[in-house]
Amino acid sequence: MLTRPDSGVRPASLIPVLLLLLAAPLTTALAQSDYPLEPFLGKWSGVFTTQDNEFWGVEDFICFAGCPREVRDYMVSLLDDPANDDRPLGELMGETTGFSVAHLASVLTPLGSQIQQANTPENDPKLHCQPYGFVRQATNPLPMNIRRLGEHLLIQYEEWSLLRSVYLDGRPHPEYQTASLLGHAVGRVENGTLIIETAGVTADRFSDSTQGGHSSELTAVERYSVHDNPRRLELELTLKDPVTLTEPYVIANTWLFTPEVELIQDSCGDLPGVF
Repeated sequence: MLTRPDSGVRPASLIPVLLLLLAAPLTTALAQSDYPLEPFLGKWSGVFTTQDNEFWGVEDFICFAGCPREVRDYMVSLLDDPANDDRPLGELMGETTGFSVAHLASVLTPLGSQIQQANTPENDPKLHCQPYGFVRQATNPLPMNIRRLGEHLLIQYEEWSLLRSVYLDGRPHPEYQTASLLGHAVGRVENGTLIIETAGVTADRFSDSTQGGHSSELTAVERYSVHDNPRRLELELTLKDPVTLTEPYVIANTWLFTPEVELIQDSCGDLPGVF
């Protein structure tokens, strides 16, 4: 226990101790600083709500909800081929969608193939007012707001008005957990990249276009990076599922920084033909 001398003068031997005590709160404050997360905070919008921005190309509209880079490159190759100059754009888009389905099929297990063949646009759960599962929510092109709240990162999605919590305090995934729509997410920043690891999600689809589906054993790693000119958020999402995938499946997507955008309240009734 430190005591103050009667003279009111601190002995020299106490100075190092006092310096350590003063430095401790400062170190803690710096460790909890929002600075590493600051580039990722704010509102970001995909191609749907920023379609007039000259940054986007035709391939971005094809991959509006995210797609593997192989699919994007395939569409670019079709557009760059002079032999396709007279082909309707819709035809090229359809060919790219076919390539996307085949690309996913090439990494599916037998059960994964059965799921893909059974899925159709008509039996999509969203048509029955069931919100998107994890993959389709994480790659959704509608606006989202990323903010910090204590030791959590909160991602507010306009689509389905869902709120996702990401733990930043270093905790692991729980050993036993009940699967949920968006799962259990933990995050960190490494070398300027926001990394989010997610597990414990309910079974759903990979995307609307591929019709493929995943099991509740899916695990995911999101890698977000921020770039300028224009300021944008880029995602690389790596998916692993021992039930449906024979190897990791990677989806990429991009959002532009749109601080002026206000997220609207989404509802099932907003979908055409859904009541």
